[in-house]
Amino acid sequence: MIHYIFDLDDTIIVHRNNINYELIYENMELSHYLDMCRGLRYIYTNGNFSHAEEILDRMNITEKFSKVYSRDTLPAMKPHLSSALSVERDIIRRRVDSGASVYDINEDTFLFFDDIIDNLRVAKRIGWTTVWIHPNHERGENLHFVNHAYPNLVEALRDLLR
Repeated sequence: MIHYIFDLDDTIIVHRNNINYELIYENMELSHYLDMCRGLRYIYTNGNFSHAEEILDRMNITEKFSKVYSRDTLPAMKPHLSSALSVERDIIRRRVDSGASVYDINEDTFLFFDDIIDNLRVAKRIGWTTVWIHPNHERGENLHFVNHAYPNLVEALRDLLR
């Protein structure tokens, strides 16, 4: 199974620190591509849970995610290794609880989308496939810990889900 793990701020929604919740609305194209993901989807953010909940609700995509991992639900924030490991362990535990076999879990893939290079470096270290979402994505071609790089999430999903 593929586990799609998405950062929230400046990955799913670009606001570059000046967020106005009133200006957040549904993105039908993003919603379409999220529906096309063949696997479970998660939010993994350094924002707090209520911030993530507000954005997902305004974008009308809350139900597309199995769980939100946020600064108030994790032992540390990204890019700490313990944070990423905590997310991975919880996803695996949830798979075991749902009846997945050890064989199935060993075949699982983690696909991580983030706009911060240091977060991707840590994710790659634990074996996740990394996708850098950034306006200067071309620089990602020279970074060994970046598997894919795109200017925005819609373009990334459009290409990766072909």
